[in-house]
Amino acid sequence: MAVEKKFCWMKRLLFFLLGAAFTLAAGCSVDSACRRVTGVALGTTYTIVACGGDSIGGDTLQGEVEALMRRVEKSLSIYDKESIISKVNRNEDVALDSYFIECLEVARQVSEQTGGAFDVSGSPLYAAWGFGAGEHSTPPTQQQVDSLRRLCGMDKFAVVDSRLVKSDPRVQLNANAVAKGYTVDVVARFLEGRHVDGYMVEIGGEVRCGGQKPNGDRWTVGIDSPKDGNFTPGADLASVLEITDRAVATSGSYRRFYMSGSEKVPHIINPATGYPAHNSLLSATVVAGSCATADAYATAFMVVGLDSAKTLLDRNRELEGLLIFSEQQQLKIYATPMLKGWLSE
Repeated sequence: MAVEKKFCWMKRLLFFLLGAAFTLAAGCSVDSACRRVTGVALGTTYTIVACGGDSIGGDTLQGEVEALMRRVEKSLSIYDKESIISKVNRNEDVALDSYFIECLEVARQVSEQTGGAFDVSGSPLYAAWGFGAGEHSTPPTQQQVDSLRRLCGMDKFAVVDSRLVKSDPRVQLNANAVAKGYTVDVVARFLEGRHVDGYMVEIGGEVRCGGQKPNGDRWTVGIDSPKDGNFTPGADLASVLEITDRAVATSGSYRRFYMSGSEKVPHIINPATGYPAHNSLLSATVVAGSCATADAYATAFMVVGLDSAKTLLDRNRELEGLLIFSEQQQLKIYATPMLKGWLSE
């Protein structure tokens, strides 16, 4: 069956898969105590605000931050043929750096906590469905899916002496669903090392905030409404959070998809079935201590669906969540009790 490609975000050369985006609803760029820099890196946009602390000029801040992001990209980008993860996927003998190992550990923890719903070894399946680094024109057959599923699973590889050891050389990794959030953490730690009084880091929609703005307010982050056709971040918000010392990530199926005939094929792939996840959950927002953790859980929630996502939130008190789902053709919102207190009136 011919596939009509309708990717509703940026081009395939994106470093990270973009989920539902956040908008900085209130910044402090006009305050002399703050530096605000924006730009394009890693195939997406970023905004960083740093207030107080050690002296960092705008130009210096931007240069150092972009250098950090390039280093993470060289470790985890499947779109960079010379990155560590690309070399691992080609079975080259390459030493893993601290970024790779730390990001992989977050992925493994979330996979264990979600019963395998999060799986960075699903790269062959993502590619088969048209969401990898290359092009693909037709959906895979059941036989192809079954064959590729045998290559997937977090038990198919391990880190040994700074090398990735695979159970099968055909095993390949794709860390897109956690690496963007992880990059936010890397930048946030850099700013914390400069002893800033407050900061906000946003890369491609994933956010981490620390401290406060100079006026004492918490940081304000908008969550987009997951409606088909809402392709402009910030144009139609479902909720607004006021937070600090937290990271926020959202995953959704309403921007990155294509149409196969009359069927919508979202980019969220269920590792258990090998097929795109279809359920009533339209977007999952997770608030956690680290953005990598929030990023991975948000993807896992989209895989398992509404009821299982609620159960996972109940079991893990370090997480807060806001789930937007469809019921009788209407958008409805579920929020954990603590997160309700962070919603802006």
